[in-house]
Amino acid sequence: MRTIVTSILTSLLFFTSPTVNAAEPILAYEDKEGSLKPSFDLSDTARINIGKRRFNSVCAAYCHGAEGDGGKVTAFKGNKELIPEGIYKVILEGRRGAGIMPPWGKTYTSQEIWELTAYIHHLTKQPPTVR
Repeated sequence: MRTIVTSILTSLLFFTSPTVNAAEPILAYEDKEGSLKPSFDLSDTARINIGKRRFNSVCAAYCHGAEGDGGKVTAFKGNKELIPEGIYKVILEGRRGAGIMPPWGKTYTSQEIWELTAYIHHLTKQPPTVR
């Protein structure tokens, strides 16, 4: 009986104990290499579209507006002052003061932030929204 109980407990511990998945993505705030430069071309249409979907689901509604035309902050469209490295850094670390933005480096991987960056950089090349 004792052997059966020990076997059951051992099985339960084995099947319920948390395991570390070696393929788990590294979040951007921990990824010093990925922060330096993207692993893909920022003009890649597929990556821009992935960034657009993420942007529309997280960034657009409250702060940045649809298509980055400016919600509570300056519009991205036609904004030539935005450079990819600066966009990446603000998404990663956030910003304080006027135009506060939360950091996303503990939420997204470097690749995901670069995809957002690709989309926002794409928007800077579009004509500004006329209001």
